[in-house]
Amino acid sequence: MRHPFSIRAELEIQKNGECFLTPRRVDLLRKIKSTGSILAASKEIRMSYQQAWSFVEQMNRLSPLPVVTRKRGGTNGGGADLTPFGANLIERYEKLQGLHDEYIQKTGEAMLFCFL
Repeated sequence: MRHPFSIRAELEIQKNGECFLTPRRVDLLRKIKSTGSILAASKEIRMSYQQAWSFVEQMNRLSPLPVVTRKRGGTNGGGADLTPFGANLIERYEKLQGLHDEYIQKTGEAMLFCFL
């Protein structure tokens, strides 16, 4: 039986009150890793380049180590690389996301008793 009530919550990690990681930012990082480009990554997830670049700058500024590094343009153009630290951030975020999802599911199940 499907219930009309549900809980939705997004895992956001902050540092000193500033947004550091969200599902959208982690998706951007995954796409940068696979495409080697902030521009290509932003297009794949339908985000403006300006927004993507802003997210990358903010994550790099808040992080103790670089998350994304830029490659300067040349004959083949520039690009971007996800650092090993950035790849590790994705893995750790995914683990936290799994725990978060379990918590939301359990909370949602408990909430159903309140509305029956």
